[in-house]
Amino acid sequence: MSARRAACAGTLLALLASVGLAAWLMPSGWSAAAPAPPLSMAVSALDGSLLVVRDGLFRSSDHGARWSALPVPAGLQPDKIRLVATTTAAPASLYVAGAGAGVARSDDNGRTWRSISAGLPSQEVAALALHSFRPDTIYVWIPRRGVFRTEDSGRRWQKMDDGPPASLVALAHSPLKGSMNTGWLYAATAEGPYLSMDCF
Repeated sequence: MSARRAACAGTLLALLASVGLAAWLMPSGWSAAAPAPPLSMAVSALDGSLLVVRDGLFRSSDHGARWSALPVPAGLQPDKIRLVATTTAAPASLYVAGAGAGVARSDDNGRTWRSISAGLPSQEVAALALHSFRPDTIYVWIPRRGVFRTEDSGRRWQKMDDGPPASLVALAHSPLKGSMNTGWLYAATAEGPYLSMDCF
């Protein structure tokens, strides 16, 4: 392992340890064992702070040395939040979701929140992805319901399809060339990754 890679690995291990994740970066890749690891992690595009979901939504602005809770209104079911996401297309915006919590958005770096999932057929959101450069375009997966998309930050939701044939774990959007629209939607499943053009 090179000195630079070793230094990067050491910094990353310290960060992971600070959020309760016991992890080791091995030459062949990752292996991890974690007592109560974060359910989801993201980096703020506004200030570089780290955001984690674990029994609530928390932020650290000092690489994990100290954490502060980001209060989410009780009406948005903060105890059911399992996912957090950010985007450089709207640096002050934060997005959270979860089964029973639907999808909520903050446009002031977590000070205030609003639900944007009233138009969904269910609030049981199990996966969330943001469009790479359109912050009002959001994708969610609801088990047994399918993949849904909004292009206006939740005012209208449209079912895109039933999703991949395997149980979906996570979604991610990529602007890689080759799509007939603005990119690709990737789905991680227990059987491996799937992809679809984001125009469906």
